[in-house]
Amino acid sequence: MVLELQKPRPIWQIMFSTHHTDVGLLYLITSLGFLFLGGALALAIRAELFLPGAQIIGDAMTFNRIFTVHGTTLIFLFIIPFASSVGNYYVPIMVRYKDMAYPKLNAIAFWMIPPGGALIWLGFADFTWYATPPYSIISAPGPAADMWIFGLKILGISSVLGAINFIVTILKCKHPDMSIGQVPLLAWSFLSSSLIILVAIPTFAAALLMLLTDRLGVSGFFNPAMGGDPIAYAHLFWFTFHPEVYVLVIPAIGMMYEIIPRFSRKPIYSYNSGVFAFVLLSIVGFSSWAHHMYATGMSFTEKTVFMVGTLAAVPASAMHVFNFVATMWNARIKFLTPMMWSVGGIALFFSAGAGGVANAAMPLDFTTHDTYWVVGHFHLFVMGTIAFGSIGFLYYMFPYVTGRMYNETMGKIHFIMSFVGTVLVFFTQHVLGLYGMPRRIFDYPPIPEWIAMNQIATVGAMIIGVSMAIFLANMIYSSGKGKPANTEDPFGVGGKYYYPFEAKNPSH
Repeated sequence: MVLELQKPRPIWQIMFSTHHTDVGLLYLITSLGFLFLGGALALAIRAELFLPGAQIIGDAMTFNRIFTVHGTTLIFLFIIPFASSVGNYYVPIMVRYKDMAYPKLNAIAFWMIPPGGALIWLGFADFTWYATPPYSIISAPGPAADMWIFGLKILGISSVLGAINFIVTILKCKHPDMSIGQVPLLAWSFLSSSLIILVAIPTFAAALLMLLTDRLGVSGFFNPAMGGDPIAYAHLFWFTFHPEVYVLVIPAIGMMYEIIPRFSRKPIYSYNSGVFAFVLLSIVGFSSWAHHMYATGMSFTEKTVFMVGTLAAVPASAMHVFNFVATMWNARIKFLTPMMWSVGGIALFFSAGAGGVANAAMPLDFTTHDTYWVVGHFHLFVMGTIAFGSIGFLYYMFPYVTGRMYNETMGKIHFIMSFVGTVLVFFTQHVLGLYGMPRRIFDYPPIPEWIAMNQIATVGAMIIGVSMAIFLANMIYSSGKGKPANTEDPFGVGGKYYYPFEAKNPSH
């Protein structure tokens, strides 16, 4: 037994534990719950857009509320908590420490997520996950908008507390015999992303506070009627959320660094370049926020600076891809489900990165700005890279957590259907953007090309939806009835990788 969660215990004992594996399990279950909720909203959006005119959603306001909560849920309540679940499980074991540095603070960080999520879902705001002023100040109805702001504030504090815990655990609690140059790359990914959070999140926290006081009428930071400037909010927002993209993707890349060498049965090709690429991405993430704002009237010089800053992320990303490919080259690869998801994630990461290079170019950005091209690019990155890496790692950690094996055939069917569905949805949305369809619209004119591509995208989304139902059935059934796993080497790739620091005390 490695992670010692296999033995059934009363649910309350896990809920009120501060041990890192128990907190990790709570993060895992919560994030998966929100994955299915957010995914259901995505299917509703795609069903609505299958044909012009209102289909299943009554009006544009309801549509706006649905895609606002869909985006907020999958970014803040699925991707980030899922990464925290992986970090809680593996980081203390990897640095050979008994727990996270601050176990009680760790549990507090988790328990801030349910109230934050409840505020977002009960409010059901309508101003997109950008909350862009002046609409979010002048017209967005309360209390939905205010609940969204408070929910995001709570989730932001939770992220900062979690980031502090990861940084201290990795830097100060690692075993004395382990140098920083020996820390596994998965732990490095959490160190890098946590440092980004500490720098970026306070900026958005300030922006949300200013937004709230603007809504209350006591300030006018972003309200043009009171001398404010909405563009200032855009700067604060993107200063946080362009680096935040790397907060989302870096842990997923770290998960691939854990899977690919295992299933290739080779050491990683270059540990040092992996560390260097993580550090480089953490830095250049802050040099490119304004490439989201080319159309706001910046000078040519400013645009050029941010275009170059954006392109600086390309070598760092390419280093990771090269590292993965070089590791797999001439390797005895065992293509089980976790490896399939990782390889698929790399392919889609490359595709999304190529789209990012195109977006950085000013002429194309002006052509595609606020079209479905942007929707396709962002979702290919989030779904194709981050979700693929995360789901692959979920299969990987399944036997360690439950002591049982999932159904391999169902896992592979889940991957194949998800990959096909992802390509159908998001590649098609790129083309739809080139045909000029705007994003965030409830209805569209009956242009034959738009109708055909929306139908392809909707069919792709439904394929993903069916695959997720297979995934859920596999997880639930295998947790109770799956074949008992050899938790020292559940995938039969040789070696024993994880050693608990000491026997766990459940009441810790």
